[in-house]
Amino acid sequence: MAIDQAMLEQAGGNRPTMRVYRWRPTCISLGYHQSAECIDLDKCHQDRIDVVRRPTGGRAVLHAEEVTYSVVIPQDGEFLSGNLGEVYNAISRGLVRGIQRLGIPAELQKRSLDLRNHYRTSISVSCFSAAAKHEVVLSGKKLVGSAQRRFPHGILQHGSILTGSAHASLPKYLKGMDEEETDRMISMVAGRTMAIDAYLQRTVAYDEIVDAIKVGMAEELSITFVTGELTKEESKRVDELYRSFSIFSGRMIPLPDIQFDHSKPS
Repeated sequence: MAIDQAMLEQAGGNRPTMRVYRWRPTCISLGYHQSAECIDLDKCHQDRIDVVRRPTGGRAVLHAEEVTYSVVIPQDGEFLSGNLGEVYNAISRGLVRGIQRLGIPAELQKRSLDLRNHYRTSISVSCFSAAAKHEVVLSGKKLVGSAQRRFPHGILQHGSILTGSAHASLPKYLKGMDEEETDRMISMVAGRTMAIDAYLQRTVAYDEIVDAIKVGMAEELSITFVTGELTKEESKRVDELYRSFSIFSGRMIPLPDIQFDHSKPS
């Protein structure tokens, strides 16, 4: 999260950036406005699971069997200069096109979600409890959970592409849940989501998914990718921000495995 924020703050010109990464160790991230009171930190400590807050909104995500993406679009750039909804839709189309390259008939959710009523339900604590309009789905089930926010520096959008079923275990780390309610909620979330490995009936390598997403985004958005690294300014800012996003950490850990792709219009 600190890296995403640092890239956003240091973004310059009209050069957007896409980053793809994994989480080590397993981590729960909460939306910007979501209360941490719902999380059982003792259970997280027992299972060596970190808890962080995202700079974007949305609901809780258990980051385990997934590929995470983030896209930073500078405020002063002309690339994807539409409103938030248009930007969200464009990025989602790129994700769909990339996932389809894996032989998966992903598509965008067409129906709007009544968030007000949904957030009144206990299951809504999980990002993967329902799919909002323009999120990526497969056979009506949520495949990618995404969140977006506009900052003075530009737009940050990131999300989780499911590769396995670990995300459904989030209820194990919620406070006030008895065993029966936990099992019920796990079953509900699992029934509303679909993962890449489950659909293809095989384990898909991380690099295979990353390559597919890169190609899909490049084709859909008519861009080329230039692979790069964090600048000195970004690295310095990451060090400053690193702890500010941490709600709970059972141990000191290195930054996540990452792959940077700095993109610009072709």
